[in-house]
Amino acid sequence: MSKRSKNDRQYVKALSALATVSSLGMMAVFDVLLAYWGGDWLDNYFQTGDHTFRMLCISLAIAAVFLSFFKLVYTLMIDKDDEEDDEL
Repeated sequence: MSKRSKNDRQYVKALSALATVSSLGMMAVFDVLLAYWGGDWLDNYFQTGDHTFRMLCISLAIAAVFLSFFKLVYTLMIDKDDEEDDEL
């Protein structure tokens, strides 16, 4: 593999990782805010008197963010393993 194509490939991987991380950050913010307001609306609608639905929705949002983060790490690990196999 030529040095130029290897550098281009690394550049594309870096941009892809940057896009994924920034979208993960935006997802974390929007998910938690949406869960907060949605849970508040559900608590008011069902008149629970406490924050049951709000906490449930926020917990689901946090779980979704962590699962997305672990999927990102897993994908990067697989890409690194494939890159090492290509060099051999």
